[in-house]
Amino acid sequence: MRTREIAEHETVSAWFSAATAHPETATALWHENPHLPRRLGCGLTFDIVLSDRSLIEAAYRLLDQYEQPLGPAVLFSNLRHAAVLVPRGTGAGWYGLMAASQWPERLPRPACLGEGHAILVPALVPRPTFGLVRWLVPPDGEQSVGGVPLLTSPVPLARCLSEAGALLAPVERTPLSRAVSAFRSVLPSSSVPSVLPSPKRT
Repeated sequence: MRTREIAEHETVSAWFSAATAHPETATALWHENPHLPRRLGCGLTFDIVLSDRSLIEAAYRLLDQYEQPLGPAVLFSNLRHAAVLVPRGTGAGWYGLMAASQWPERLPRPACLGEGHAILVPALVPRPTFGLVRWLVPPDGEQSVGGVPLLTSPVPLARCLSEAGALLAPVERTPLSRAVSAFRSVLPSSSVPSVLPSPKRT
């Protein structure tokens, strides 16, 4: 999936500013500095699902494959993480969604953060180089309801994250397979037959 950027949209700008402590001041600052990243509070107009970058990218490919709407998602250039902007209040039921999924034990579960947390998002105005953050999918002001851009639905997101986790998780080895590997490692390669001989008939 290719990243893309779109021009600033008034609906998105107003939605961004509503996630700040001082909306009017933030809007004026962004108009003067259109390339400036925005620090937005979670739990005001959206929550975020935070997880490993490769996991979210894989989940978004699955969502696109299943023809599910793709809401805004952010990639952090200096981290191995990404965040999906989801409807406000998602955090209240996120644990249940994850508990209902078949999640690989060795893979950290995605977290949903709401009030009390903040996220840095990039500007929407195109720029020649990427900064600390960039959009995997930017918010689309043309597809908004009640001044809120289209956001990724939590239920299909959780399902696709679970499916992506199963695809990306390391293969779990059984105690027997670990014992066989340990046994093979202490023997010369010529002493370990690749195929066991068939038993002789009596």
